Amino acid sequence: MREAYNLFKDGGDPEKLVAAFSGGRDSEYFYASLYAGLYYESQVFLQLPILNIFRDYYLNDIDAAKVHIVAACQSSYGQRSDDYMAALSKVHCQCRNWVFN
Repeated sequence: MREAYNLFKDGGDPEKLVAAFSGGRDSEYFYASLYAGLYYESQVFLQLPILNIFRDYYLNDIDAAKVHIVAACQSSYGQRSDDYMAALSKVHCQCRNWVFN
């Protein structure tokens, strides 16, 4: 999934990544959602030193991360696959107390 790699490498819009794969195979949607969520989360952690100044702005990224990672878990691929990354997405949600089932 070169698009996800480029998102992390060069920046961009994670919503476009999800939209590009929303009509594709189940696994493509799963990975696009997972990587979009992880991207949003990474942007928050990059900005931790200034989080208090722009708290509301970055809390939106946390909300977006949750939406996408939970969507990955709830996708048909995320629910039925024994892929390592499907398990990772579930553990990720559990560690953050995000309900996905």
